[in-house]
Amino acid sequence: MSESVNWYLQSMSDADTHRGQLNADGTVTAVCGLRFRPIELPLGGVSLPGYPPDPDQVCPGCTAGGIH
Repeated sequence: MSESVNWYLQSMSDADTHRGQLNADGTVTAVCGLRFRPIELPLGGVSLPGYPPDPDQVCPGCTAGGIH
């Protein structure tokens, strides 16, 4: 994975914010191994401007950096 790794929401559910890379086709390849199309954020864009503010929404596999 390249240096452009950001946080993306697959849904608004708990443990469904993933760290990954946005691909040219609009999907995200997450650190945990999941591939998905991120949801559009209310203020525009698809990546969060930093670490997710709610730790309950973060994917455990993406914070550990491994595949789950």
